[in-house]
Amino acid sequence: MADYSIWVVEYARVNEFARGLLLYGQWNTGTTIAPYCYAVLKSDDHLAVIDSGYNHVEFGKVLADSYGVSDWQPPEVVLGHLGFSPDDVDTLVLTHNHFDHAGGVEFFPNARVYFQEREISKYLWAVGLPDRLQWLTSATDPDLMLWLVNRLKQGKLTLLSEETEILPGVRCIPAHDTHTAGSQYVTVENERDGKWVFAGDNAYVYENFTGANGDGRFTPIGLIFGSSERCVLTMEEMWQHAGEEPSRIVPFHEQNLWSTFPSRQFDDSLHVAELSLAAGEPSRVDSALAAT
Repeated sequence: MADYSIWVVEYARVNEFARGLLLYGQWNTGTTIAPYCYAVLKSDDHLAVIDSGYNHVEFGKVLADSYGVSDWQPPEVVLGHLGFSPDDVDTLVLTHNHFDHAGGVEFFPNARVYFQEREISKYLWAVGLPDRLQWLTSATDPDLMLWLVNRLKQGKLTLLSEETEILPGVRCIPAHDTHTAGSQYVTVENERDGKWVFAGDNAYVYENFTGANGDGRFTPIGLIFGSSERCVLTMEEMWQHAGEEPSRIVPFHEQNLWSTFPSRQFDDSLHVAELSLAAGEPSRVDSALAAT
């Protein structure tokens, strides 16, 4: 079993994100800050990224502007906060096809991409439907299909259909018909400190698990392209993987990551949270500049 150092890096944010999108039913409870993040895993042999962010040009910018995204930085800057380069990344997992999670594939030119086959087939089915039904594709940059074909031509695309260990201790687990038709989440099991769960958008915030009123009753996300029932049952799967400990589940739009784990805010206002350090790995957030 491997040990991974784990960071969550913020690459953009929405400063007024409707709570009703984060938590189903919270329609009239105002807005909150929603960071846009991805995860970085480093072992002795691999540098992996879970989700890719997006490129703030062309249709990526159109989609980002429609959501009110601000403070965007490319992976060159974001990974630079950790002392890494996008060229160093050998493994890229995409949890689902929405632009803010899968719109930055081309930033990681040397990475093998892992994606659910169903996410492609259902997207291609949906784009063939009448225009009145295109809400189903509304959060995806269609150029993603071109980027994946390009990676296929390089022999660096693996399409999954079942639970698969892609690196030692790193497993992709299908979560079909939840947030999207072919979503997946990722578990990482460290020998030193146990299992971590990366939710993709099958959970947005800790409150999805602890309850909007703190009552411990799961509250699914508010933006569901699949089934609410499947969302809740997938949350239960993740909950069990995490040993019923919410801090072992990593939602990529949770601003409380910065207060839950050692973190640092950089001059560009973006944060890094340090979840786990393998033996001998130096801290990237232990600095006089660390956020308080």
